[in-house]
Amino acid sequence: MRAWLIALAVGVVALGLVVLPMQAAPNAGQRVSFSGCVVSGTPNACLMIKSPDGIVYNVNAITPRPRALDRVIRVRGTITDKASVCDQGIVLDRIRWSRTRQHCPSG
Repeated sequence: MRAWLIALAVGVVALGLVVLPMQAAPNAGQRVSFSGCVVSGTPNACLMIKSPDGIVYNVNAITPRPRALDRVIRVRGTITDKASVCDQGIVLDRIRWSRTRQHCPSG
């Protein structure tokens, strides 16, 4: 009986490890809106933002480019399946943004 309970517990934990990381992947064409701090990607010419829910977005198509990366910005954009030389994050297109008064944390 005890071995059966242990096996059941291990199975439940294993299932949780498989199911938890599965977030609904955003679809191409979907509009997103969030606030965050712009950071340099790799290479340094690439611009990335991590949304509050932890998803990293490639905002390299942002125009005009922010002069300074010290302020939180509000972003609205469309998820696209376009390739990027940055090879990081979910690529956004048709990006609109505005600067907020909130400062990004340093470092």
